[in-house]
Amino acid sequence: MNLLIDLNAYQPISINDIIFGSEEGKARIFEIVEGRKTFPSNGKNGILLYGVWGSGKTTLAKMLPTAIESIKTNKELCDFDFIQCKQGMNGAELMKRIENQSMLISFNHSGYHYFILDEVDNLTEAAQASLKAAMNTTQSIFILTTNHIDKIERGVVNRSIRVDMCGASARKWLPYVKDILSENNIEGVSDADLLNLIESCNGSARDIMDSLSTIFARKIERQIEESVELLF
Repeated sequence: MNLLIDLNAYQPISINDIIFGSEEGKARIFEIVEGRKTFPSNGKNGILLYGVWGSGKTTLAKMLPTAIESIKTNKELCDFDFIQCKQGMNGAELMKRIENQSMLISFNHSGYHYFILDEVDNLTEAAQASLKAAMNTTQSIFILTTNHIDKIERGVVNRSIRVDMCGASARKWLPYVKDILSENNIEGVSDADLLNLIESCNGSARDIMDSLSTIFARKIERQIEESVELLF
């Protein structure tokens, strides 16, 4: 018996699988990936995903280059840069790398370079100023994530379409959680109990899945106890 949920089996595989907390944020994303809004345009070539931990920002960020390239060219994405902004990858050397890359011919059919900067608030003050300048290009798209939008240089924010990735409500999560339980033959958990459990996770998908793992483990524990009782 397996005591754990296979979390990978329930990871979002498309933007349609993302559980958005903000309907306005969801609308902004789908306007872009469905081609109803021209992007980049009007001096904005960034998408800034901001919000609480575990709300799906990084997962969504990794999906966007493929979705944007597809709507622009109906071709597969060839290349993008995913950069985790952290110590040693948050200063002048990183910005020089981005500037050099943006001057090269892109392998993508659209001609765009895609840069994902995860936790962009970790960039140094000087690097954020350089990023603002780098965003003046017409051939690069920047997808940025942060838990702290107040720490992002205002020029970077102004060059970006801002998408609020607040944690989804318990009601939005409930059908998804119930489907997982049903697929794994877990019965006897009321909607009220599930709503309380989800609410306690404050919109964090990581915490919700971890709580489901606990439910699974306790069910297996009960099954083992019942099997032992039958033996005697």
